[in-house]
Amino acid sequence: MIKIKIIKILFISLIFFIFSNLSYADYSFESFKKKKVSYLDFFLLKTENNLFRRANIMRRQALPTRVQYSNISTTVEYDKKNDRINIDIYTIMDKTRYSKKKYVQKVKDCNQVRNLIFYNRTGYSFIKQKRKPDFSEGIMKEIFKEVFFSDFSFNEKEIEFLLNKMFVKVTILHPVYKKELTCLGKINDYELK
Repeated sequence: MIKIKIIKILFISLIFFIFSNLSYADYSFESFKKKKVSYLDFFLLKTENNLFRRANIMRRQALPTRVQYSNISTTVEYDKKNDRINIDIYTIMDKTRYSKKKYVQKVKDCNQVRNLIFYNRTGYSFIKQKRKPDFSEGIMKEIFKEVFFSDFSFNEKEIEFLLNKMFVKVTILHPVYKKELTCLGKINDYELK
């Protein structure tokens, strides 16, 4: 008799537990459906996902024609204090290559990182590594609009506003000497400083 009562209590408890969890799960998804996400948050997330995908271009090359990197990370966030969008790109030079070969980071390396990730071009000539004058701010703007604004219904004024509010900071760490080089500028500045 006592065993039957215990089994009934356990059975009732189990049924109650199952139904209470189902209603809780429904409540949770309903609450998520009702939450509002700002268009800016959606744009920042989409931009960060795009950058994450495009950063793979910075991986090691079979025939090195630029600085080689082992790690690349990107973050995109809205800075309320300065009322702008900050894009941080953090790279670490390849340790095996640069422990044997002496190399000091240069501003052109920051520009190449930015250019490759955002525009899929280095912006520098292959042999002399001089800045290409035909890779102008106008061309960078058009490429950026095509790649990063194509999924949105922004008009020209909104695109101009966002481009003027987007700043990129590129940090390159030398893994052997532990020296950091940081460059900052607007997303489509001719050169970062």
